[in-house]
Amino acid sequence: MKKYKFLHFLLAVGLVIGSSACDEDTLDEIDTNPNSPEDVSVSLLMPQVTMAVPTAVTGVDLGWYSSVFVQHTAGVHAQLQSADRRSGLEDATLVNNVWTSIYALVLPDLDAIIRKGSTGGQEEGNWTHVGIAKVLKAYTLAVATDTWGPVPASQAGQGIENRQPAFDAQEQVYAQVQTLLDEAIADLAKQAATNPGAQDFIYNGNAARWTKAAYSLKARYWMRLSNVNPNAAQNALAAAAQGFESAADNFTFNRYVASAIGEHPWFQELNDRSHHAVSESFVETLQELSDPRLPLMVAPAPVPGAIKGAPNATLTNDQRNREFSDVTTLVLNPTSPMPLMTYDELKLIEAEAHLKMGNTADAFTAYQTGIRAAMRRQVNATDATIDAYLASLALPQSGSALTLENIIRQKWIAFFYFQPFEAYNDWRRTGFPEFIDEHPISPPPVRFPYPQSEIDANDANVPNIRGNQIFTNPIWWVDGEREV
Repeated sequence: MKKYKFLHFLLAVGLVIGSSACDEDTLDEIDTNPNSPEDVSVSLLMPQVTMAVPTAVTGVDLGWYSSVFVQHTAGVHAQLQSADRRSGLEDATLVNNVWTSIYALVLPDLDAIIRKGSTGGQEEGNWTHVGIAKVLKAYTLAVATDTWGPVPASQAGQGIENRQPAFDAQEQVYAQVQTLLDEAIADLAKQAATNPGAQDFIYNGNAARWTKAAYSLKARYWMRLSNVNPNAAQNALAAAAQGFESAADNFTFNRYVASAIGEHPWFQELNDRSHHAVSESFVETLQELSDPRLPLMVAPAPVPGAIKGAPNATLTNDQRNREFSDVTTLVLNPTSPMPLMTYDELKLIEAEAHLKMGNTADAFTAYQTGIRAAMRRQVNATDATIDAYLASLALPQSGSALTLENIIRQKWIAFFYFQPFEAYNDWRRTGFPEFIDEHPISPPPVRFPYPQSEIDANDANVPNIRGNQIFTNPIWWVDGEREV
């Protein structure tokens, strides 16, 4: 009924306008939407980008599909159940929304902030805004290339000036990511004309904390190249030394609210769709490790009255979350934080880098520090609880016993529940956790399909990696094979 009333209102307005004698200037004014200005200041763009990146880039579809790929969760209904059984993943519309968010929403707004606030721009001297935008742009481009491989980067965000941008090889995109982070660090050190303050929903305009985030991301993206760059570990450690100093520096969005349009996207997914249950693999792994986080993160399933993970590729439809466990409210509630990168991840990156360089004692120290930080962040574990866990014989007790698998398994646990895309990147790069191949299903795809929207608009430039190739053609940083 409301729709028809609105339609009648529009028709009435049209009749009034059509019967009036208006000059061209008046018509121009009528055709202008005051709520959709063509030129927006950096102060108005900042809240939008610091909300959109954690929410629209990795907070929805990429996270939901990656979660079943790495067996944090199992799909128990509809699309995610099909994806868990490897059905429909070649569909070019699978992650159209993520591509659109990145290339039509996020990158244009970030580029506008950079252009306006830099030398010669309309708001020249807003260096803190510019530095923040470059950190977020680096993060967004890294997500894009980790998702698809070659993507538009150097020609992205040009709007009507270039509707068919070229696709840059992943090696080139990663070089741009590191350059952007270096530029961001330099910009954040400059005397800024203004500070975004509360307009920045992540660090409240704190340039020092954004700088630590930039260095920490540099460490992550250097370590991502461990298979293809012999200096990756050394470069990662150099960056990490200037990164997060504690969990207080975590790169986290923590501004969701308990309202229908402001809730955490995973909470909305649970209430609107409920496609996920906690994976049997996750439950069994924590049981094998006697990990005290299990009962605090995973709730008992109502029917058995105990924690019960869902087998990946299950045929059981459990949208009502009766037979299989879901996460606890400690993990997921309307205002849960959305981490983009954390201190515990950085320490585990350091552990891997030290291990790769043969510094086993330093690797072991960083490994235990990372676990300690993750347990505090995830479940607010006490020192006594953490000490008992670290002393367990289920975990390595010395640097000489520490393996890459130990480190990646703990990263995988730390990435639960909101960073499965990073766990997916680790699995593709290292092959861990190995349990992914133990179930009677084929391994996950090694990349996401290019979106149909871009194929339709820019087919000549979209790499010809289609169909089943998402299962067989890994992206560059896995094996060093260039794709374009």
